[in-house]
Amino acid sequence: MADSPEPAREVPGGPAAAGPGPIWRQFVRLARYMRGEWPSVTVLAVLVPAAVGLQLAAPEVMRRFIDGALNGRPSDALLQLAWWYLAFAMGQLIASVASDYAATRLAWRGTNRLRDDLVAHCLRRSARFYQRYPPGELVDRMDSDVTRLAGVMSVLLLEIVAQALLVVGILAALFHLDWRFGLVFAPFALATLLLLRRLVGRAVPFVAARRASGAELVGFLEERLAGAEDLRTNGAVPFTMRALESRLGVLYDRARRAARVSVQWPATTQGLSTASVVLALVLSVWLRAAGQISTGTTFAVLSYAMLLRRPLQSITTRFQDIEEAVVSVRRIGELLRDGGTGPRGTRRLPARPLDARFDAVSFQYRRGEPVLREVSFELRPGERLGVVGRTGSGKSTVVRLLFGLHHPARGSVTIGGREVRTLDVRSLRTKVALITQEVHVFHATLRDNLTFFDASVEDGRLLAALDEAGLDAWYRELPDGLDTVLGTGARGISAGQEQLVALARAFLRDPAVVLMDEPSARLDPHTEQLLAPAMERLLHGRTAVMVHHRPHALRQVDRILVLEDGRAVEQGPRGELAADPASRYHGLLRTGGTAR
Repeated sequence: MADSPEPAREVPGGPAAAGPGPIWRQFVRLARYMRGEWPSVTVLAVLVPAAVGLQLAAPEVMRRFIDGALNGRPSDALLQLAWWYLAFAMGQLIASVASDYAATRLAWRGTNRLRDDLVAHCLRRSARFYQRYPPGELVDRMDSDVTRLAGVMSVLLLEIVAQALLVVGILAALFHLDWRFGLVFAPFALATLLLLRRLVGRAVPFVAARRASGAELVGFLEERLAGAEDLRTNGAVPFTMRALESRLGVLYDRARRAARVSVQWPATTQGLSTASVVLALVLSVWLRAAGQISTGTTFAVLSYAMLLRRPLQSITTRFQDIEEAVVSVRRIGELLRDGGTGPRGTRRLPARPLDARFDAVSFQYRRGEPVLREVSFELRPGERLGVVGRTGSGKSTVVRLLFGLHHPARGSVTIGGREVRTLDVRSLRTKVALITQEVHVFHATLRDNLTFFDASVEDGRLLAALDEAGLDAWYRELPDGLDTVLGTGARGISAGQEQLVALARAFLRDPAVVLMDEPSARLDPHTEQLLAPAMERLLHGRTAVMVHHRPHALRQVDRILVLEDGRAVEQGPRGELAADPASRYHGLLRTGGTAR
């Protein structure tokens, strides 16, 4: 066991990462998710300025009330002013609550549309996409980043405009009360806004670095928690904790840098705001002592001075939110720009038995590391091919290319006489079934696990598929039949039953071509023998490619392809190769195929 934790992986989004294209263009592109929400936007456009106007009116009403009380105005007039103040306060409260409700509804409707598009986009990507983006990072982008955009896509910009209107309104009110107060606060407000223009955006690269580290940490935790049992039983818990501390240290360092840059603007605004209020207080006391303003005016000036701090601090906070949102937009845009699969095919497979062919196929997952080299073979309709070879020889890549998960760098892969890269994905998936050793059972009913949530499939077809797969006896023992919930946190099933469920899915689709990649690798010999009859029923009359590390398990195939270092070193009829002592397949049979 290693005695030092693996170093935290450097992740994209460091201080130098700026992202492509003007950020406002990316915001405009995301604005399409607000289509159809103009009634809500109109309501907000009315409510927000109304709340601003009511805030400006309250200090003026209090000024008149105080001056009236000190000057002996009738109680009826004072009571009327008190009612007006209460009405303004209630109106402001109602406008604020209503605008918050409308904004929240608007934000979540828009961002949920964005989540839908992101999930659909990711589900259509190739396997290489998921090599670049681990599940934990994808969840972070689809959830955390989209959530941060909720405010931007609803009222953030509108609120900034409203707060700017409030600043203008306060300055106008101060000039109206006494021009000297306006002269005190106008330069302060102008300097604050100019400073804002200079400082905003400086924290974006540091925020991006912090968020990238956070996403990398989520991916690390997701991977380690999924393998918690292996880590615990093999004594890797201390190593994992040290690796976690290393990543937390990187995250803390980047978060501290981002916070240090982000705090400069609020601290500056707070200091200037405090200085201006103190200056206003001194000026108010001096003018009141000189008899040039009334007590009510003094109160109103201080109220406006305190009120002026609120929009400036709010704008400060909102621009910090925009900096966070800028990073989110870039991270989401990166996902949406990642086409991953290239041009989509449109051709459909014919409704007849299908052949399969590799013609001088070469493929590599990483540049400079070839996996397949000039591999060729041809399968007639209904013929079965067994692919054998040692670990790393490219066996699994053969079925992945036939299933369209990847496309060759050179050569062609065809099914039914049509190149796989030109086929419509739905047509390919309907006619070609892939069964691997890793069977995913969803936390859903048996019905949904068989149909992949297609409610149109009749129960009779489901029961027939279960019977073909040899699961009829198991099915009869289920407490709720097809409605029995399977998967994590529900009814558990064995590895053999999972593999039979995968076969039942294939029977349900009735494919023309069956691809099997180590379907019994997780099974013991006894369970593998129980699985064999169902596999034979599935393969009957169908073109098939079976990958197996145990050559003796390929009794059902007609032909054998032996791969070595990505090359097809031998192929021919299974019986002939098995009987030829000079063949590589015969050698693998003799050694039991144990060298993987």
